[in-house]
This record gives sequence, C-alpha cells and structure tokens, in this order.
Amino acid sequence: MEVKTYTKRTNARRAARAEGVPVEAIEITVYKNAQGVRFGWKRLTGDSGRQALTKAAPSTLVLARFKKPPLPPAAAPQHAVRNGVKRPAQGGLCAQVWEWLDVHPTAAVREVKVEADARAWNVGNATCEYYAWRRFNGLSGKTFRPNTS
Repeated sequence: MEVKTYTKRTNARRAARAEGVPVEAIEITVYKNAQGVRFGWKRLTGDSGRQALTKAAPSTLVLARFKKPPLPPAAAPQHAVRNGVKRPAQGGLCAQVWEWLDVHPTAAVREVKVEADARAWNVGNATCEYYAWRRFNGLSGKTFRPNTS
C-alpha cells in the first residue's frame, strides 16, 4: 500500500482534516528519501488515540470555526444631510470653517481665503468647504452684494 505524502506538514494536516479526522487524533509522519523530506498522516488509534483526544487542548482551528461573530460597531453619530451634502463632524478643521461661515453667512469666497490665511487653515480646503456649505444651505447662483468700497 502506497502512502500519500505531502511537501509540507500543514498540507498533510489539511488532508487529514478533509477526511474528517479531528485535529487531536492526527499524527503527522515524516518520510525521508532521496528527493527530500515528505509528510504524511495517520489517525491515532487505540489507547494512544483516546488519550490524545482527552488530553489534548482544543484546536484553534476547530475553535475558529465556532467563534461568535463580532458585534456591530456602535452607531456613528449622524450628521445632518441637506441637498446631498453632509455636514462635517464637530472638532475638525472643516467644521471650523463651517462654524465661521454660520456666523458670517454673507461672506464671499475672497473673505474665506483671507480668514483661512489668518487662522492657518488650508486655503484650498477652506474654499471647497465654502462651496459645500453654500450647497448645504441651498445657496446657489450669484447673490446681490452692494459695493462697499
């Protein structure tokens, strides 16, 4: 009878598991020949098999299959969404731009750029946030601004 051999110890263990043998009842055998080392497996039988089944710790492979699924993450705080734009989370730099715009609703983009320089915000990001804030609030098109100069 020819014994089926494998190139790796893990492959022999996998083949035994595919045959339905519990991990604790598998004995890996080593065959050395001219081509190199090969691995096989055999089922533990008799007293040695029963002792291995009773004394062996549960296999991590077996336990991994029966792990409880992870709990769903806690619900993230819901941000207001209007006109397809989501308000940024509190505490970030984007939220700082929005808060400034809430206080200064008639500000033009040039004023936002000046304020961004003064507060060390990224000017490009502040400009993008300005337009997102306008879409969020439903402001579109040109608005009349009296010339103050």
